[in-house]
Amino acid sequence: MHVRSLRLSHFRNYDSLEVGFHPQLNLFLGPNAQGKTNILEALYCLSTTRSFRAASDEEMIQFGRGEGAIEGVLRREEGEQAIRLELRQGKNKALFLDGKKQKKLSLLLGRLPAVVFSPDDLFLVKGGPALRRRYLDLTVLQMDQGYLAHLQQYERALKQRNSLLRQKVPEMQSQLSVWEEPLARHGAALMLRRREAARKLSDFAGEALGDLTGGAERFEVRYEPNLPLDGPESSVADQMLRALAQARREEMARGVTVVGPHRDDLGLWANGQLLRKFGSQGQQRTGALALKLAQLSLLAEGCRTAPLVLFDDVMAELDAKRRAFFLNRLQQGGQAFLTGTSANDFSAASKAARIFSVEGGKVVRAQDGPGG
Repeated sequence: MHVRSLRLSHFRNYDSLEVGFHPQLNLFLGPNAQGKTNILEALYCLSTTRSFRAASDEEMIQFGRGEGAIEGVLRREEGEQAIRLELRQGKNKALFLDGKKQKKLSLLLGRLPAVVFSPDDLFLVKGGPALRRRYLDLTVLQMDQGYLAHLQQYERALKQRNSLLRQKVPEMQSQLSVWEEPLARHGAALMLRRREAARKLSDFAGEALGDLTGGAERFEVRYEPNLPLDGPESSVADQMLRALAQARREEMARGVTVVGPHRDDLGLWANGQLLRKFGSQGQQRTGALALKLAQLSLLAEGCRTAPLVLFDDVMAELDAKRRAFFLNRLQQGGQAFLTGTSANDFSAASKAARIFSVEGGKVVRAQDGPGG
């Protein structure tokens, strides 16, 4: 499966754009701030329904416009399919599949899995736990639609419970208990699924880092929940209920829920040391790359199709060895979209790519690529 074409309307700096892609490798070259990343952002929206850089849909709509649209045509074994996302100021996105409006955006999840590599990936290692939880959630969401329902219900219960804790209303303890059962039930489901994903990510990331460093470094991903995960979901839910009861006095004083998967972290370790605290800049960058390569492998396994690779202006930050390693991995994967300022950064792969020149919101095909 691959994306045959992309059409944008009033999206970021594109008033109107239609571009056809190579089924394997696509390279977008040009100066910074010309619109290269916007193309990757649109593709990521078609995969996950959300941006990897914008906090809201309104940011993606062209300035001065009330709405915009992203439309992609997928070529699959069973035929072509058109996906259209409409972005509207002050309203939720609208999804159309082959021209028919869909009730749920979540129908997109897993249909076109994608992994994005960007300069901000270093913050996965250096940043706070929320970034790593988001990375883990977005990985699992693309493989397991049931995970989305658990996540939405958990966040709803958490929001209501925190609101009660802040208000300090009379009879608060009895009202808190109303939200604790769904909080524990959905929280247990999230934690067990996260733990399994982290275990597989650790295997894949360890393999990637071992290959990248010639076996000189070991990499481990550890899921770090804030309560023990013993037994099946029902047992974990019971443990969470007990932990909530024990923490109630602290939570009433602080006005916030301190127990549950919203407090968990993903520990990243290299050679037995926590990468965030003790890793050099080079080790942290290599660890972030290994983590994204692991995500690529896990999604390929879980979705049973090769994910899109969206590689945004990162190649110049890698040394020659890491560039060659990554480009070699690309040959083994699915359709890839890479951005950069210089063709020299992609010399090992440019002959196999369809190359586009991007400047001032204009995209011009400069090279067809094999079979183009």
